[in-house]
Amino acid sequence: MSANPHAAIKAVLQQHLPNARLSAFDGSARLNADLAIDSIMLLQLIVHLELEHGLNLPEETLLTQELETVDDLARLLVANDHKEPSL
Repeated sequence: MSANPHAAIKAVLQQHLPNARLSAFDGSARLNADLAIDSIMLLQLIVHLELEHGLNLPEETLLTQELETVDDLARLLVANDHKEPSL
């Protein structure tokens, strides 16, 4: 994964999710309310982070952690960066 998870998130949003409101992008931006990222877009964001940045974010992590802001997502990316994929 990129050394800067915020930069990786923003890059994926710019490249793959042009409907997101990037003018509001910063760490405290709320994914849904500020960036207009719905649940489908969030899944697309995570898939692209996995494919393009080597991220492994287990499904159980997504189900048990609250993802409200960019910082929330960035913390999850950093916390799971070293974990092996579960089969």
